[in-house]
Amino acid sequence: MRVLKFKINTKRTEVRPYIKNFPKNLLKKMYNMKQYESHFKDYAKAKKLIFKFVLDERNKTIRSIDQYSQYWHGIFKTEKLEFKKEYSSKNENIYGSKTSTWYGIGGYYATVLHHYIITVSSAKGGMRITPSVYIAYPHKADEEPKFKLCDSYDIVMDCVYSKEEALSFTTGLDDKIIKQIMNKSTMKKALDILSKGPKKSKEEFFSRRVQNYEKFFQYDEKYDLVKLAKYLNEIIYELLKDDESPSITIKHYFKQFVVQFYQLYAIHNKITFAQSLLQVLKILKLSGNKRIEDIKYPIEPEEAFKQH
Repeated sequence: MRVLKFKINTKRTEVRPYIKNFPKNLLKKMYNMKQYESHFKDYAKAKKLIFKFVLDERNKTIRSIDQYSQYWHGIFKTEKLEFKKEYSSKNENIYGSKTSTWYGIGGYYATVLHHYIITVSSAKGGMRITPSVYIAYPHKADEEPKFKLCDSYDIVMDCVYSKEEALSFTTGLDDKIIKQIMNKSTMKKALDILSKGPKKSKEEFFSRRVQNYEKFFQYDEKYDLVKLAKYLNEIIYELLKDDESPSITIKHYFKQFVVQFYQLYAIHNKITFAQSLLQVLKILKLSGNKRIEDIKYPIEPEEAFKQH
């Protein structure tokens, strides 16, 4: 596989810490806010980061392998690529991809859609990303969303590394993050928290909790095992608290947090993701629970795992 590393080109990148043309009547309902923050508000931090990806040219896919917010590039999972023959050369292949992700603004009947147009080079030609933000408001759960374009941005990244290399579950992680994951005392504290069972959040408003969850996954904080365990416990509380089936949003965040935990647990214990998932669900007392039986978890092939 080819590992690519990129850094934001500050001269060619144009982002804003807020979303332009956000519905004013919606802002007024949301605690009379003046502006709605964009996912690019931490530009001062992001421009110092090295974003890392794995490019699979045989299968024409790309995926992010670093610990940073995927909103900076739009590669949220293993994304399919289209080969751009007309722009490619003997020494450089050019690929394109269109991706999207969405989330609801809890309690306000609004849905935010992020759409990305991505162009990436296999060599050292860099990456260009055009994120656009669309909002459907009002939008009730049983209705088709009517999205309106609110804002667009331009992000250009320069390639600082392009090389074929063997992969492992820790490829792309900084040494300090690996050290944090492997800390036995921290893992024990996290497991002690999970073993105590679900716990109701102290934050009354679910919309604020969602903001905390999104912020948690943006940077290195998502490798804080103790905080990860605490958030997972409160999401499981929401998952199990009613007789009715949990909402799509609750299941989304449950999957996001449980996947993060069992992947770190796998690295810590030097086992496969499949083994780790079974062990973590047993710790959470959720093995065979019908409320989560339709969730599909990302599992890497056993042969891909390499001990560190």
